[in-house]
This record gives sequence, C-alpha cells and structure tokens, in this order.
Amino acid sequence: MKKFVLLCFLATSTLLAQMEKPIEMPYVEYPMIKGDHDEVAQQYCLICHSWGYILNQGKKSRPYWNGTVQKMVNEFKAPIPKEDQQTIIDYLVKHYGYEAKAGQSGH
Repeated sequence: MKKFVLLCFLATSTLLAQMEKPIEMPYVEYPMIKGDHDEVAQQYCLICHSWGYILNQGKKSRPYWNGTVQKMVNEFKAPIPKEDQQTIIDYLVKHYGYEAKAGQSGH
C-alpha cells in the first residue's frame, strides 16, 4: 500500500510540475470587413466562434450562407432575432460570398 501511495504522489507531483509553466497561445487577428451592418454580424456570430471560422468557409453563395445562419439558429440555438438573420446573410453574401447563378448549388 505504501508503494501505491508513493507512486500516486510521484505521478501527481510530476503532472503538477508540468502544469506550472505558463502556456502561451499566439494571437491571430481575423479582421472583419467594415460596413453594411458588420456590427450585427459581430454581435451574434462572435458569441460562439471567432471570425476566422467564417473566413475559413471561403466564398459561398446566398443559399449556403442562408442555410448556415438557419443551422446556427435552429440546431445550435444561436439567439439571433428573425429581423437580424437576413441582415447577417446579406452582409456575409456581400463580403464573403457571391450571388449564385441559376443552376448553381453554391457549395
């Protein structure tokens, strides 16, 4: 039993010693394009994720951004009022997307 207690003490002290060093995370800025109600997108989108998440989607069509905003509201329960959902979609399409032509799926 003494060996077990000693082993637990050594394992715990080793883990704690490793945790004493500060962890430094690099800061990465993800700038938003300003204008066209960017403050509405900031207010609701940045509650859950960084702007980098949006930038990583690439240029997407209006149906894509519409579906994404609806998914955030319906599946992830983002608290975005109905009147602001369209504002966010319009902002995303204008600055991070494109208008799909007839016959394009946009994904």
